Amino acid sequence: MDNRLKLDSEVRELKLGSTFTNPNPRTVFHTLKYDFKPASVDTSKPATLEVGTNKQVTVTVPHNDSSGVPNTVFKGNQRDYTRKECVLIIDRVTGEITLEKLNSNVQVKKTR
Repeated sequence: MDNRLKLDSEVRELKLGSTFTNPNPRTVFHTLKYDFKPASVDTSKPATLEVGTNKQVTVTVPHNDSSGVPNTVFKGNQRDYTRKECVLIIDRVTGEITLEKLNSNVQVKKTR
């Protein structure tokens, strides 16, 4: 069996997270997909994500100082997921596996 998840063959309990057990969870989960990642992105600096009117999303990613370009801006829209879309969260330290519902999907493209 492929072991990319780095879990042994032990049977584990799958826990349903707060998005299943609480009608108004304090935590929600989203996915973010962008069309490409510039090679000059500075991963030591924080990016920003802004959600505006009509679920318009802007993501600004900083670049390395030597790149000559301060940042890349991505824009797109936030769309709600159906009730069937989930994410599996694996805590590799404790071995705990939790299933959570996804709230929305954000797809962004580089602005030119």
